[in-house]
Amino acid sequence: MSDLSATADLLNDVFAPDPPVEPDELSWYYDDNPEGQAAVGRFTEGGRQLGNYALVPLRFDSSDGSMVRLGLGVDLAVHPDARGSGAFRRTVEDSYAEGRAAGLDGILGIANLESAPRMVEAMGWRRLEPLPLRLLLATPWSGRHDDHPVTADLLESGRLEEWLPHRSLPGDAGYAATWSAEQLRWRLARRRATYVVHVLEDAVLVSARTRMAGVRFAVLLKVIPRLPLDAPLRSGPLAAIVGEHHRTPLVVHWGHNHDVRFRGVSLPRRIMPSPLEVVLFGFHDGFDVDAFELGSFEFLDFDAF
Repeated sequence: MSDLSATADLLNDVFAPDPPVEPDELSWYYDDNPEGQAAVGRFTEGGRQLGNYALVPLRFDSSDGSMVRLGLGVDLAVHPDARGSGAFRRTVEDSYAEGRAAGLDGILGIANLESAPRMVEAMGWRRLEPLPLRLLLATPWSGRHDDHPVTADLLESGRLEEWLPHRSLPGDAGYAATWSAEQLRWRLARRRATYVVHVLEDAVLVSARTRMAGVRFAVLLKVIPRLPLDAPLRSGPLAAIVGEHHRTPLVVHWGHNHDVRFRGVSLPRRIMPSPLEVVLFGFHDGFDVDAFELGSFEFLDFDAF
């Protein structure tokens, strides 16, 4: 296991999370991913870690059979003592070297309004189309489903292999972040979150609950088909399942999913959690950054919840 004490100290200094980040929590995120260990860019000076940018491997598949492995850029932090010193650029550029050495094709970043312009304008990244945040409209659901709060026993039981016997399938357009049962088990073991898995005949849903401005919301984090679909699923029944379990009519979803036809009210981006911009950087000529488009990418595909 990597010694991530200095990284945890940096993230706690910069972001002041409550409770504080622990080194073993970072080890889960950086070291235990079945898709591969994170490639971590760092900037150190005088024996102190002053910059951090971790690239967590995520697999994207396309309907044409092509696959790319991108580092999901997380935990971008520069200590206040080092701001204005070039530490931001040196940290990100160190992540390039680490990512290339790890065999990644590039970086997919979920950046805030402060860092996104620097990456795009100063460092040559590409800004992708913003992904929508919706308040979903629930419609009646008469089918069968089972709700399973995620516990350690559930993750160890082998039920995910029953519910998700194959890696999720790419759609007809764009690249999809695809998940196996093994990778989903890792992701659902994240601390700081309480997840629920909803098992339908043709899909697995992952949800959580949050509050915005003191109001309870359910969050539809991910929709994973269990088998090839003849037509996209309708979001109304999915919202009804998730909202009923979390006892709220307010269900939000962020992103795209080619297997779901979403109906709802678009919400302003300013009320989203901190991620606002999707940016992309390629490591080699074989990865065409300009041709890459996201067909499926949702909250569970990064660490917002």
